[in-house]
Amino acid sequence: MPEVYFQNLSAVLCRHLADAHVSIRMAVCWFSHRDIFEILLKKLRAGVQVECVLEYDSQNIHANGLDFQKFIKLGGILYAYRDVALMHHKFALLDERLLLTGSFNWTYNSNAENLLVTDESSLLAAYGQELSRLKGLSVPIRKIRPAEVKTFAAFPLFQNTHIPRTDLRRRISSGAGVWWVRLQEAGALWPTFFRVHRLPVDQKGLLRPYWVAHRMWDAELFDEIWPALASGAKPAVARGVRALSRRMRIGDVVFAVTQNDRLLALGIAQSEPKPDHSDGASYREVQWLRTFPENPLPLSVVLPAGFAGKYRGSAMQLVELVFDGNER
Repeated sequence: MPEVYFQNLSAVLCRHLADAHVSIRMAVCWFSHRDIFEILLKKLRAGVQVECVLEYDSQNIHANGLDFQKFIKLGGILYAYRDVALMHHKFALLDERLLLTGSFNWTYNSNAENLLVTDESSLLAAYGQELSRLKGLSVPIRKIRPAEVKTFAAFPLFQNTHIPRTDLRRRISSGAGVWWVRLQEAGALWPTFFRVHRLPVDQKGLLRPYWVAHRMWDAELFDEIWPALASGAKPAVARGVRALSRRMRIGDVVFAVTQNDRLLALGIAQSEPKPDHSDGASYREVQWLRTFPENPLPLSVVLPAGFAGKYRGSAMQLVELVFDGNER
């Protein structure tokens, strides 16, 4: 009989994985949860066949990530999904008798998620066929080579999304925060920067010690060590980092400006802060709705000193400027 879970999903997943005796076959987009990973390693040591189709990108494969080479060494079969489209599945077939599926990414997250557990034969067959299809689009990996890993970018999630002016105005009037950030001069790099849908939240590296101690974002842990992180930093820099990393909420509106306060882009925050393992910087994923990297728009207000903060001008006028500027 199907069972649906909305709480303690990693524990539920671990419990069912631990009960597998013959095989575990799965397709997982992003995988960073160490408790789940340790269950899989334990099953491999016990002789259970384990295979995984994985989105083979830098979100999964990096120096501080799970040891997938150890997974392979113990007999796990790893398939690198290499198609251009995002492989966004999160499901597992256990002993060909139980299906675990749902929105829950196998990561540490605090999102509202779900997990369905069922032994319905028709669903088992359908998911088995989909797994076979995914394997046909994937490459078996014997050796983890970082140079072969796809660069993670959030834009596949956003590329078909369109938010009209009226919806953005409604979002703001319903209480979404509006934030500004000055980007360091990047010149010709700005178009590429906006295509990957990222917003730097720590241009001075204040958060690097946090990521060394903690792999995932935790607001309470951040609050505990923030005084140490901010010590020695210029007050304006510390205020900006705290505004973008702690005070900004998912769903808030953010706009980027040049150093001389010309508008570059406007978007919506889509994630908590994340580390960029390539250079140690920190960023948030942002769905950029309008961008003007080659022809920034003049603002009618003067922004305060610093590199980021809460916008105190008319957010509605800003929306009109952005949409009208995009159509001029």
